[in-house]
Amino acid sequence: MSEAQQNKYINQLRRQLVNAVERIKTLELDLEPEGRITEAFDAMERHIAEKFAAIDKRFDRLEHQFNRLQAKIEVVLEAITGLGDLPEDESLSKNAANYLTNALRFGILREV
Repeated sequence: MSEAQQNKYINQLRRQLVNAVERIKTLELDLEPEGRITEAFDAMERHIAEKFAAIDKRFDRLEHQFNRLQAKIEVVLEAITGLGDLPEDESLSKNAANYLTNALRFGILREV
């Protein structure tokens, strides 16, 4: 290899090295705490946190509506069947058959 070819090859390697150093500097700037990549991750984190907060709020509202609906259904069933008004003494066994018969008649309970 002639001296001119060696110099050409050395110069080519120097340019590649300078190019690699510039790329590394760019990556370091992008990755440092105030860099673009960090900012992008922070923006994504805020967006995800907002979405989770909205989902939690909707879930809480849905749970509240479900509890209200369940309470209304219990009130309706007690009104139809009278099972919520059962006495807690010995007369329970005497009236239980009537309550169950009415519940079967109105379709509240099914025979097994």
